[in-house]
Amino acid sequence: MLLEISRIMIAGGAVAAGLGVVFFGVGLSFVEPEPLETNAGIVLMVGGIIAVVVGSVIYRGHDGDDAVT
Repeated sequence: MLLEISRIMIAGGAVAAGLGVVFFGVGLSFVEPEPLETNAGIVLMVGGIIAVVVGSVIYRGHDGDDAVT
């Protein structure tokens, strides 16, 4: 169960970080930068990176004994 959660955290975090880069770029592309898009982009990037790191730590720390007994 923990292995699946870590994989979902890694995948979701990577997607969120990529989406944050897009939001940040869209916010800065206007003549006058939009604070809502840039702030949302920063939050998504930071949150996505944190989710990837935490998911990776959980995945690497897993002992591999996930069998149902």
